[in-house]
Amino acid sequence: MKIAHKIIALLLPLVFMAINMGEASTVRYAVPLQDNVKIFDNRTGEFIPVATMKKDQPLVINKEYEQDWWEIKFGNGYAYISKSDVYQSETWTTRNVNTNAKNSNQTVLINYDLEVYDNTSGKLVPMVSIKAGLRYPVISEFGNFWKVDVGGRIGYMPKARTSVDNGIPILMYHHILTPEEKANSVYANASTTITTTEFNSQMEWLKKNQFETISLYDLERYLHKQVNLPAKAVVLTFDDGITSIREYAYPVLKQYGFIAEQFIITSRIPKSKQPFQWDTLRFFSQQDMDEMSDVFHYGSHTHNLHSLIGNKAKGLTVSSEELYEDLLTSQNILGTYYFAYPFGQYDQRFIDTVKKAGYRMAVSTRRGKVNLGEDLYTLERLGIEPGLSINEFAKKVSN
Repeated sequence: MKIAHKIIALLLPLVFMAINMGEASTVRYAVPLQDNVKIFDNRTGEFIPVATMKKDQPLVINKEYEQDWWEIKFGNGYAYISKSDVYQSETWTTRNVNTNAKNSNQTVLINYDLEVYDNTSGKLVPMVSIKAGLRYPVISEFGNFWKVDVGGRIGYMPKARTSVDNGIPILMYHHILTPEEKANSVYANASTTITTTEFNSQMEWLKKNQFETISLYDLERYLHKQVNLPAKAVVLTFDDGITSIREYAYPVLKQYGFIAEQFIITSRIPKSKQPFQWDTLRFFSQQDMDEMSDVFHYGSHTHNLHSLIGNKAKGLTVSSEELYEDLLTSQNILGTYYFAYPFGQYDQRFIDTVKKAGYRMAVSTRRGKVNLGEDLYTLERLGIEPGLSINEFAKKVSN
């Protein structure tokens, strides 16, 4: 009898383990009650429809969201289905549940509304419709289709209704003056100074062509494969915190509902707000920064290392200790996790120190767009130089 009790005692943990494993592997489905049940994105805090479900084509529930929603896997992020539009089932069977296929770093732009098909029966059966205007990750190519995960199921998206994603543009600006001011200033031939006419037409083009300005926080989450972004996403960045941006860029950005990142040299923050003078460089005060926080987020451009020693950025010439203290000082003033290298110059020591100081992402002046899988501490940007026609600007920003 004692031996039997010992055997039972030894077996009980295995029994409970098996039960728990069985519970963990139970798949719950959201089964639509009718055709065209809406699927919503919630990245911005607002529920925006991005897709619809087909009747009798369930999707795998990830978890309950708040009280009224089911959360499902959608691309590299999550989407939401109203509980009132579906019923929950643990008995539904489907052969295309995604058990181990991972999204690659390849993304596509959905140019037209499209169907994602289930192909388990050997014929294409519409599973989900996805709206145009999204950026979506793929698992792999499959002939004329992209193999994708939608709601925890493997589906096939027609290539003809998509285009390969060439990356998200991060635009780089510095100084803006009116045409008259620029022509009569020492910045007449400066490659970092554009006119108000150029800037205004560029922002008008972005608005007219339905681009969404995203924050560096949005971009960071995207690069960590935590959210999906729209096909027409763009990051606007301004270096140095010059008052011409307060004078000429801020009102335009506010008018269009845009947001942007301003990289501040924190040792140059004046104690009080400075009047704008077109022929002198003046910098944002704390009051300026507070008043424009509805448009600008503030990143670091160092505390006091924005200068050149010969042709070399000062940050490359100081000791590791001095560099670290400078970066930490700037971060503490701004409360930021984002950094821009002065003059675009950096080396491995600089990168390592930026990481050590607690920054999570850094931008360079290397030319290019940003894709999944890239180094978060050497992100490329597109400098917007003077004399750029609107067609040239459009070509630079567009996919």
